[in-house]
Amino acid sequence: MLRNYSPYTLIILSFIGLIFIGAVLLMMPFSHIEGSSFSFFEALFTATSAVTVTGLSVTDIHHTLSPTGEIIILLLIQFGGLGILTFSSVIMLLIAKKIGFYTKRIVAEGLNHEAKIDLYSHIKKVVVVVLTFEAIGSLLLFCAFIREYSIGKALFYAVFHSVSSFCNAGISLYPNSLQGYTSDIFMNSIIAFLIIFGGLGFTAIIELYEFALGKRQKISVNSRFSMLITGILLLSGTLLFFGLEYNRAGTLSSMPVTEKLLVSFFHSTSLRTAGFSTIPIANISAATVLLCISFMFIGASPNSTGSGVKTTTFGILYLGVKASLLNRRYIEFSRRRISWQLFNRASALVFIAFLYILTITLLMCCFEPNMDFIKILFEVMSAFSTSGLSMGITDSLSRPSQVILLLTMFLGRVGPLTIALALSRDRRKGNYKYPKENILIG
Repeated sequence: MLRNYSPYTLIILSFIGLIFIGAVLLMMPFSHIEGSSFSFFEALFTATSAVTVTGLSVTDIHHTLSPTGEIIILLLIQFGGLGILTFSSVIMLLIAKKIGFYTKRIVAEGLNHEAKIDLYSHIKKVVVVVLTFEAIGSLLLFCAFIREYSIGKALFYAVFHSVSSFCNAGISLYPNSLQGYTSDIFMNSIIAFLIIFGGLGFTAIIELYEFALGKRQKISVNSRFSMLITGILLLSGTLLFFGLEYNRAGTLSSMPVTEKLLVSFFHSTSLRTAGFSTIPIANISAATVLLCISFMFIGASPNSTGSGVKTTTFGILYLGVKASLLNRRYIEFSRRRISWQLFNRASALVFIAFLYILTITLLMCCFEPNMDFIKILFEVMSAFSTSGLSMGITDSLSRPSQVILLLTMFLGRVGPLTIALALSRDRRKGNYKYPKENILIG
């Protein structure tokens, strides 16, 4: 019966199913602190935020959820970050030792990986990568949390924030994110390390590891390209955030230079997909808001736990525009030729994303006539990129606007192209071509 559905449809259905299961569990009495409760919509919004690894919230989960509820959130983040279909395939591999071609195709689409014969090995490596990074992160964060809490609580906080960081969820057990650790170099470094590798992509991490061990002679062009764009964004984001907020009251003005650089680097790392913050985001300048919006739109790399239009999409567009301006016949990178068809697909993705964000922002401005436009745009972009950074308006929005953000988080995690392909139908190509015509542009 499942074979009647396309892989794209099953990916969407798996996320919807996980969200509703999470919402039902969060509604249960054991998920709440005594005296507090969730409405169904609050539970649904929170479950969606966790599964889509976003972090936006319409309620204070720190003062609402019990330890059991926090564990449910942790599991939702883990399943949502890696993908429920990937976990299902691991279970199938453990039981049956093999999976069929159709299942391989579904998982390949879910992981944004080519459905080659090595998918068995790739799935295992992805799971090992995730668990290894989260275990290392938990161990290091435990060393930080043990200074404040008992062993049990320190361990849980360490595991929760490690998973939330690597999965680029940005959900914290603190009501003000990580603003209590603004000057803590150790904490900032570990969280940033997990966010970077979580957003870099499973394939790139695996190739780096195999290259370091000598099992691989060179890293693929795709991985080198995504790592290059990631590095450029991290460096430029740090410098721009540092420069724009240097004398800004309420953010960096009162800090020493080294702490300003630390905060700038952390937010350059976090703002694209993770959503953790060590300063009040509501206090940043309008110029920095625009910077954040731009970086959130780009997002993480393909085959990762993050969203956005992706770093490689941004890179392909840059190379294509550069080739056009220089009147070159081909798009080139690292002595390789990149097809214009890929450029067209990247352009389509960016156009769809831009049009969606523009439409949704316009709609929310109608629902929120007294709200600042820039704050609405920031919140929409945060939901679409599943970044989770907030200017503090999510819980004060009207219910229609909150529903829009919920749907936007889902769209951002699944991907606009996945939804478009799930709704599309195969069409037979005609045995003809229309005459060529020229249209003036510019």
